[in-house]
Amino acid sequence: MHNGNINDHIHFEKTTKAALYKDERKHILLLNLPEGEELKPHVSKTDAFCIVQKGECEFTLLGVPHRLKKGDLFSFRANEPHAVKAITDFSMLIIK
Repeated sequence: MHNGNINDHIHFEKTTKAALYKDERKHILLLNLPEGEELKPHVSKTDAFCIVQKGECEFTLLGVPHRLKKGDLFSFRANEPHAVKAITDFSMLIIK
């Protein structure tokens, strides 16, 4: 079944989250951050697996910064404090 095209949801006019798919077992989001924008430290109620789609960011997990770029894969556990700052226009898939 074709559910659309991810590129239709990548925009950088402002920070956005697009719900691409959701069922009782998983939730797939696309996060877009314009260059210089950031998400302050926060936690997720669930584990997450992420795939960088475009650009670069500084992803801080448990107080440790990591530089991520297009193609990078990473994950984190529920309730682990994390933050994101876009170094360039930045987009990533989040699978929870």
